[in-house]
Amino acid sequence: MRVVFAGTPEFAVPTLLALVAGGHEVVLVVTQPDRPAGRGRRLAPSAVKTAARETGLPVFQCPDVNTPAVVSFLQNVAPDVMVVQAFGQKLSPALLATPRLGCVNVHASLLPAYRGAAPINRAILNGEETTGVTVIRMGERIDAGEVLARKSVPIAPDWTAGDLADVLARMGAEVCLDVLAQLEAGTVTATPQDASKVSRAPSLAKRDGLVPWEKSAREVHNHVRGMTPWPGAFTFLAAGRGGKAVRLTVLGCAVGEETGACGEPGTVLAADAGLTVACGEGSVRIRTVKPSGGRAMPADAFARGHAVGAGTRFTNHE
Repeated sequence: MRVVFAGTPEFAVPTLLALVAGGHEVVLVVTQPDRPAGRGRRLAPSAVKTAARETGLPVFQCPDVNTPAVVSFLQNVAPDVMVVQAFGQKLSPALLATPRLGCVNVHASLLPAYRGAAPINRAILNGEETTGVTVIRMGERIDAGEVLARKSVPIAPDWTAGDLADVLARMGAEVCLDVLAQLEAGTVTATPQDASKVSRAPSLAKRDGLVPWEKSAREVHNHVRGMTPWPGAFTFLAAGRGGKAVRLTVLGCAVGEETGACGEPGTVLAADAGLTVACGEGSVRIRTVKPSGGRAMPADAFARGHAVGAGTRFTNHE
């Protein structure tokens, strides 16, 4: 089929490549404009743009895909179907009506659960044990279209949002190919979503990464997993080197053996093979950290370099 693909981040790349490998004619790849990135804030292409260029596919970038000129351009492309995955722009009714077989979206949750921009992070933050991918026929309401296919997967206890995204990206590519085959054959089944089971997954901001030490150890552990790799789970060492607070990103931790109240939340209980830190209930053992401006390192190595020991406090402010 003639396919227009719209996507932006790394999560969308496996589906794009699967469409090409599956024999579909990807006539155009639509993605967001280049954005400033890194310390130098130089313009950088999206992961989808990079993959498309490496595959020899035509790329179209625009800040608003719904302008009359862009809609007219895409109508002239005359796709059979438009596949959308983590694109970052809402499609207008005129654009939704452009492809002969409509627009389909690959979403990283078992809809109607976790509608929104951060379904992977929110599922882990909430301690979900199962999630999956859903392919829907797109409508005017975001993530509310009819379900064309679903596939679930258990969430491993130590998976981060990054780990889960890798799994769901590959799964989404497989499910999308199945749906396109059914669309082409005219055998696809569309099922309305159950509105009574809708839950939301709003986007995250950098400030959301702040570690909530006042919560239970299990919730803190899920927070670190859900915020990794972005926006990052961070905290502050109350009395760092030179008396200044040190911002610290927690990259990996586990639920500790302690139960109940075991100290003021954020207080280091032990600094040996890692850092054991009290939570509102129980404790977590921090394994890997990254100081601001530094490299990832074992937590015990950071503790030795910053004189961190029992009684040291982590706080939620500088």
